[in-house]
Amino acid sequence: MEKRDILVIFGPTASGKSKLATQIASKHKSAIINFDSLQVYKDLKILTDRPDDEICKKFDHRLYGMLKGNESCSAAIWLEKAEHEINNCFDNKLLPIVVGGTGLYLKALMDGLSEIPSIKKNIEEQAKLDLETYGLDHLYKKILIKYQGTKINPNDKQRIMRSYSLLLQTGKVLEEWQFNPNKKIDNVNYRVILTGNLREKLYESAEQRVDNMFHDGAVDEVQSLIEKNYSAELSIMKAIGVREITNFIDGKVSLDEAKSIMKKNTRNYIKRQDTWIKGNNITQNVDIKKYL
Repeated sequence: MEKRDILVIFGPTASGKSKLATQIASKHKSAIINFDSLQVYKDLKILTDRPDDEICKKFDHRLYGMLKGNESCSAAIWLEKAEHEINNCFDNKLLPIVVGGTGLYLKALMDGLSEIPSIKKNIEEQAKLDLETYGLDHLYKKILIKYQGTKINPNDKQRIMRSYSLLLQTGKVLEEWQFNPNKKIDNVNYRVILTGNLREKLYESAEQRVDNMFHDGAVDEVQSLIEKNYSAELSIMKAIGVREITNFIDGKVSLDEAKSIMKKNTRNYIKRQDTWIKGNNITQNVDIKKYL
């Protein structure tokens, strides 16, 4: 069977992914499929710079704004939905244009996900107790002893807790479970386009985008989230801008301070995304001119 193409547009925030996707979509019979972990949320449109209604009507957009704020979206959940949409594209002779900046979702699509066991309640409670008793650094060192090659950031509480919990339950840390992934979609070519200019240019674009967000109603969007009484532990509440604007609404910082902190946190996020791309050897393998 001849291999089918999946076009991937990947890069840091504010690097022009969505604009490029629509430019390509205007030239091809296609569908644009989201792999941004926050653009999946209906309640978070402005702060994630989600494509607007007019663009979505003009071009076929999928997996955007599909979840409520109190729902979770793991790589496994996204992958199942993405698999369905990509196969639908193939069935209808559409080019799937997969667009986003969440590297974990892209790796899940391209390399597959392992069947990692669910954490039992008693193990979860033990891990939390160990965290309270010994601290995060202690748990991280336990992971290092078992698997010296870990790429988990020593400050990434969520991944450390998951990896440590798996170690308690199974004797293997998270990354050991990820060695034998199962691919969801076979017989495809991933045509990867990386967006990302000089980091200084990205910073300028990102800072301008923050200003645009406030102009477009970011404060009202966060106020709406607050009124829904979402838990602070939900993914949607950890998006850049939510905490900063909440502090402004609560009178803890000025509007200018909230903007400044958002810009700083966005720059740091771009830096982490760029580091992830390089660390995972994601490279462009197709000439963009082929699609424009």
